[in-house]
Formats: sequence, structure tokens, C-alpha cells
Amino acid sequence: MFGDKFYKRLAELQPWQQTVYTLALAERMYPNYALFAQASGFGDAKAYRHALDQMWNYLTVKGSRVNLGAILEAFEVYIPEPSKFESYGAYPALDACVALGCAYNSVICRVGEEATDASHASVGTVAGFIELLAERELTEEELHEHEYMEAELEFQVELLKRVAHERDSDRILAIKGFAAQDGVSNIGISLDD
Repeated sequence: MFGDKFYKRLAELQPWQQTVYTLALAERMYPNYALFAQASGFGDAKAYRHALDQMWNYLTVKGSRVNLGAILEAFEVYIPEPSKFESYGAYPALDACVALGCAYNSVICRVGEEATDASHASVGTVAGFIELLAERELTEEELHEHEYMEAELEFQVELLKRVAHERDSDRILAIKGFAAQDGVSNIGISLDD
């Protein structure tokens, strides 16, 4: 189901559904950013968490007034530039920031490609991590056969199914819980380890 057909269905979602989708991917990648911030001393996991929580509140609390532009702008100083770090962790952290930015931009300036961009960032994180483990570039077929990539694609297909319903705060919060994956990121990072 993943590929052109998947991305066509993703593009057909209503704007708020695409926002929930992108935010769920950012939620799932939060441990990648938090671990990088902790290990490198750069960034601010609390600021990322705050940005996530404010957006979830915006989507679920009726009458919520949140200055999304200000939150995103304040967070921008914490986005890593991987070329300035020796650690591989800067790349998954950057991808997590890309997904978070896509969620905010899907509300602030809505281009309509934010969900696809966030999806690609998440898949890219997984592909990069698999190649790091393999210590070589892999073919597309080899990547898609890897258990981490299979889990990523399955997660995104299931996420699309969960998002493709009527708007309901409880459903959105359930998606947040689903995306958190018990604190384990798309590349298997857990903050509890």
C-alpha cells in the first residue's frame, strides 16, 4: 500500500487530518531529538516537547489560543545543523524537527505537501539508520525488506487509517498515544534505556 497510492490518499486528507498526521510523526520521532539533545548538549528537548504539546492542545482544546508562529520561531534556534556535529544523531534529530515544522506549517502557511514531507523525513530517518547499521548503502529493495523499514511503513499506513475519520478530540488524543509508541522512536530509540 505504500508508494504512489499511499501518498495520493495522504494528499486527499482534509487539512486538519494532515496536521494530525504530521504531528503524530513528530511525536514518534521525539525520542530521537531528545536523545541527541541530551548527548550533544545542543538543543532543548523540553522546548520540542512544549512545541508538540501546544500543537496537540491547539488541535484538541476548543477555543485554544496559541501563537503557533511564535512557538515555532522560538524553537528554530534548537534545530541542529548536522554538518556541525560529529554524531550521527544530529540527522534523526533534524528529521524530527522537519516533521515538527511540517505540523506547524500545515496550519500557519498550508502548502498542502506538509504531510508528504513529514512522511519522507520519517522514512528517510529509518533508511539512514538502516544504512548506518549495515555500514554501506543499500538498494531500495534491501531497505524495504529490513524490519525497521517494514515497521515504519506499517506504522504510517495504520496512522493514515486512524487519521481518516471525523474530527474528534478523543480520537486525536488516541492518535497521540498511538504515535508515542510507548516512548520508542521510529529507529528504536527509547528514553527509558
